[in-house]
Amino acid sequence: MTPRTTGICLLVFAVLSAVFRLLRVLVPVFKAPFLGGAVLGFIVLALVAAFGLRLIMRARNEWQFSPLTLKQLRRFRSLRRGYVSFVVLVVLSGIASLDNLIVGKRALVVKQDGHYYFPFLRSDFLPGKTFGFASSAEVDYRELQERCRLEKKGNWVLMPLVPYSPKLDSPPTIEILDLHGDVLSPPGSSRPLDGTAYTVFATNMEQKRQEFQFRKGVKHGDFRGWNEAGEQVEKGRYENGKRVAYTDFSEGKAAALEPMAHAEWKRLVYPPSEPSARHKHYLGTNGTGQDVLAMLYGGWQQVLVASVLFVTLVFGVGIIGGGALGYFGGVVDIVGQRLIEVWSVLPFLFLVSIVSALVSPTLTVLVMLIAAFGWMSTTSYLRTAVYKEKSRDYVAAARLLGASTPRIIFRQVLPNVIAILVTLAPFEVSGVITSLAALDFLGFGLPPDEPSWGRLLHEGVDNFSYPWIVSSAFAAMASVLVLITFVGEAVREAFDPKKFTIYE
Repeated sequence: MTPRTTGICLLVFAVLSAVFRLLRVLVPVFKAPFLGGAVLGFIVLALVAAFGLRLIMRARNEWQFSPLTLKQLRRFRSLRRGYVSFVVLVVLSGIASLDNLIVGKRALVVKQDGHYYFPFLRSDFLPGKTFGFASSAEVDYRELQERCRLEKKGNWVLMPLVPYSPKLDSPPTIEILDLHGDVLSPPGSSRPLDGTAYTVFATNMEQKRQEFQFRKGVKHGDFRGWNEAGEQVEKGRYENGKRVAYTDFSEGKAAALEPMAHAEWKRLVYPPSEPSARHKHYLGTNGTGQDVLAMLYGGWQQVLVASVLFVTLVFGVGIIGGGALGYFGGVVDIVGQRLIEVWSVLPFLFLVSIVSALVSPTLTVLVMLIAAFGWMSTTSYLRTAVYKEKSRDYVAAARLLGASTPRIIFRQVLPNVIAILVTLAPFEVSGVITSLAALDFLGFGLPPDEPSWGRLLHEGVDNFSYPWIVSSAFAAMASVLVLITFVGEAVREAFDPKKFTIYE
């Protein structure tokens, strides 16, 4: 793909994303820039559109990369470990941009009485009355899918691969038990059930009909029964499958309710629950009942937004500050260095704790706080590189030709030190990922309703009795950091300034 084609694609993407946002149509991929918020999203789109226009308007002889850049890219591609890691990260980023097409509690398609609905594209919600529920709140599409399955009237619901939201979605896990003769057992298991199970009304799947205690798969213990209005109408006790006590509060009407019960037996699984493909909790749930895989997915989206914002802020300050200190030197350099020294001794964690106590920190606020303490190393690297480059002959020649200071800095000096930024970028990304996770782990990070790798890791460390929590969070975080490190090593090797230098 040529730079001109790339510019056209970027411009079209920016325009379509803005149009879909203004029309309140949440199309996956095109709503990816808004994962960090509406304001940040429009800023990102403006930058993407500007960069796309710049690529389109360049002269034809500027469309192609320079031979030196092509040589560096070929060198990077030859480093297989780093290149493969880069491709994997790009694929994972593409998956994250699909958003609720992959992970979400809203249905992709609903067919109801001959009509088709696409809830995942809507910025508002469809009330339960649209699909025959009594509530005016948003319909539970998982419940609607179960109702369609039982009614068998030709209606159906297509849910995402992981039908749970990354945040504020803690549904009870309900298992449909297997009945072998007179013995109940958990689904897919031959082990008899020990615990509580219940039936529901065939005409009202939300209302329990009877609830029993089971031991070794047979009724043993107290039981209760309700009518369709939710009123308790009976109670009793079983021992080894035989009823030994019974009380009817409805004056003999409870027996007439027996044929109204659905044939399926169910039980409620309390969180945290272990991984289950049957319930599509592929990595289990945490202590509040949220799906671990959905939280990891939401955390990965947060990581991508934070990385882009952090690198942009740090490199922006680093280029301006480091370029000024290195190029002008003298008093500017001395004052700038003293400011960096003073700023570097400020207690980062103490300031973050103060901010967390005063306001509920958003992702943007946290990234800006981290960037406020992360720009100094980049600035120091750029200062040293620019200070070295300004003494070269091509800078002196540019001055003699009358080039302005901004032109010398941005058109002559920075192209020769850009390799430093390229090699620093992967390690800056690793830094912001670990910083966010550490803040969430310590309780100074995002609000509890936001998906977070650090909070999930903290919950797993607190209780090793549920190993799927800590192992999932650790595996996700470690895998991403290893991939980024491999990319960083390959970039550093491919763009080594000692091997590739531009003199103009």
